[in-house]
Amino acid sequence: MAGGAVAGFLLDRVQKELRVNKLSKQQKRFVVTSLLLCVPAGTYAVKKTLRKVRKEQKRIWGVVTETDSPSKAGAGKGSAKGGKGKKKVAVDAVFFERLCKILKVCVPSLFSKEMLLVLTQGGLLVTRSLLTDLIAEQEGACGSALINQQPRTFMVHMMRFSLVAIPASVVNSGLKMFQKFIEVRFRERLGVYLHGKYLENRCYYQASTQVDLPNIDQRLTEDVENFAVAISELYNHTLKPFLDVVLFTRSLSQVMGYKTQATLYGYFFLVALTLKAISPPLSLMHAQESGLSGNLRGAHHRLVSKTEEIAYNDPPAAMTEQLLLNKHLRSLLKYSSLTSFQKFLQQIADQYLVKYGASTVALSVYALGTLVWAKEGGDGTQTQTRAKDYIRSMRLLQNTSKSTGDLILVYKRIAKLAGHTSRVAELLEEIENMKESKNRETNFYGRKGLPEVCLEPGRSAELRILTPKEEREGMRLELEGVTICAPDGTTLVKDLHMELGHKKDSVLITGPNGSGKSSLIRCLAGLWPHAKGKITRPSHNKIFFLSQRPYLVSGSLRDQLLYPHPSQKLIAGSSRRDKDLAKMASKNSPFLRDRDLKDALAKVELGYLLERYNLDSKVNWEETLSGGEKQRVAMARLLCHKPKYAVLDECTSAVSADGEEKLYQILVDSGISFLSIAHRPGVRKYHARRLDFDGSLKGSGWSMVE
Repeated sequence: MAGGAVAGFLLDRVQKELRVNKLSKQQKRFVVTSLLLCVPAGTYAVKKTLRKVRKEQKRIWGVVTETDSPSKAGAGKGSAKGGKGKKKVAVDAVFFERLCKILKVCVPSLFSKEMLLVLTQGGLLVTRSLLTDLIAEQEGACGSALINQQPRTFMVHMMRFSLVAIPASVVNSGLKMFQKFIEVRFRERLGVYLHGKYLENRCYYQASTQVDLPNIDQRLTEDVENFAVAISELYNHTLKPFLDVVLFTRSLSQVMGYKTQATLYGYFFLVALTLKAISPPLSLMHAQESGLSGNLRGAHHRLVSKTEEIAYNDPPAAMTEQLLLNKHLRSLLKYSSLTSFQKFLQQIADQYLVKYGASTVALSVYALGTLVWAKEGGDGTQTQTRAKDYIRSMRLLQNTSKSTGDLILVYKRIAKLAGHTSRVAELLEEIENMKESKNRETNFYGRKGLPEVCLEPGRSAELRILTPKEEREGMRLELEGVTICAPDGTTLVKDLHMELGHKKDSVLITGPNGSGKSSLIRCLAGLWPHAKGKITRPSHNKIFFLSQRPYLVSGSLRDQLLYPHPSQKLIAGSSRRDKDLAKMASKNSPFLRDRDLKDALAKVELGYLLERYNLDSKVNWEETLSGGEKQRVAMARLLCHKPKYAVLDECTSAVSADGEEKLYQILVDSGISFLSIAHRPGVRKYHARRLDFDGSLKGSGWSMVE
């Protein structure tokens, strides 16, 4: 009865406000007809526009990823990886499976520091909800005392309100601080874990040369940070609203009962279903937008790393680079604009249904009970109680509506998290795939598939690293029936047999470009898989590889000579949690005095550097030293480590002919057995044998000349 009266009152009020009563029947009919026609037409127009927007986003993503992020040798997801494509980015079972795997990394155990932070944050969230309930009670008591003109009671409750506000302020600030702590700890755990996996078993090499994993630097840094931020925010914005709804519902039940609140929650349930139905694919959009951002970042990185090569041909090289950068930038911005338009339409529904609609329902729910009470009448005591209950209930209803709305809208945060989770999970899955030896060949040969020699029945391809005991027994670097294929499947060398003795043995590798010289070096190092045969080689501390482009580490001149082992300063400055890592990295590091380092520099004719700098001077060595000087530093590094074997891939090409012969003479005098690639005739006399690659793809493709 009372509900019908309230509904009639509201309907009359709406008609009065809209002046519907002043319209004629014909005008009312026209208005109704217009609404019936315009609403479906408008809905159809919006749907058609959204289809065009999503189609344009798909086009932008396809064009940029296909033309500017070309697949590498191992890009064939279908043929190379058993036909498994990339998983769809969405909030589904795959997302939760991936999220659980990542969270196991972030929270390794129930007794970890991360779990303590999560539990502390949960305790603070519970405390905050309880304090909010208490504050609402004090506000209601203050309002009741004010209405009934009870100054003493008002002051008492105001004092209580002020006292409760102290722990409330501490808890609110603590929530933000612990959210940041959780973000930092998750980012550290995930970052350190990824660094270990990425740098294990040379996965970084496969990722950069053989596997289709674009913008991996962004995935390791920016995507990890975004994931940590998203997951820490989600915990705070999910648990707190849930606690608020539970606690405030219990408090409101004392005033208005559970049945009345069921109306409000029924409304929110319908709203949740509606918003889910009209929501755009936010997870996919976040993932693709991150990918486009990574492409722009990668284009800038390419420009920075290739400045000299570009500058030599400028103009018009700079203008070409500008066109590429502008293309990536405009693609990213256009995609973001289209995303913003879809979010705009979605937020209209969010704001109206969750914010304003919920407030209307909440007010109506409470007003229904209040109007019934007002019609039945009541004495002064009841009035005082009703005033107190009204103020408290309205505060709790507002908080309940807001918290329930936050829970409904949490799907946006989950969708955003799903996008970041997808990026990080793809990185983890790809690294795990690269670690497995059975996938190395498929990653290497990619979409072209395995060459015929790899499909022979009973084929074996083994890379064996000798143990210290086997090295003492006289085993050496040896190749038995080794066949090498290029990434495109072309056979370069067949059934190669070769061995390198212990002391003062040397082999020179010659042949035309593309005949397999550097490919053999990569197979010896384990960077490339060989198609067939057995390679036996010494352990890492007994063999040293020098490439044509020497790597100069960031640090002092001493650090250049000690590399690949870390310097004492780097070890001392490492975190306690990296103690074991530093110990492993410095294992088998040679004991070198300053005199030894200076002697090595003098032998390679770089003694003059000590006149300009000391061993601990730190400069930008990449920019300071010439190409020949860099190669001499690498040779000095080799002499400092004193390996039994050295493998040299045109490591003296930038040195003058006379200087190159002197460096090879130093190698001979040092007693190191070496296998080298060099093109100048003058170095042949420093080698005992010559391995010629003909590159003709006829016969075995090689011959040994004594």
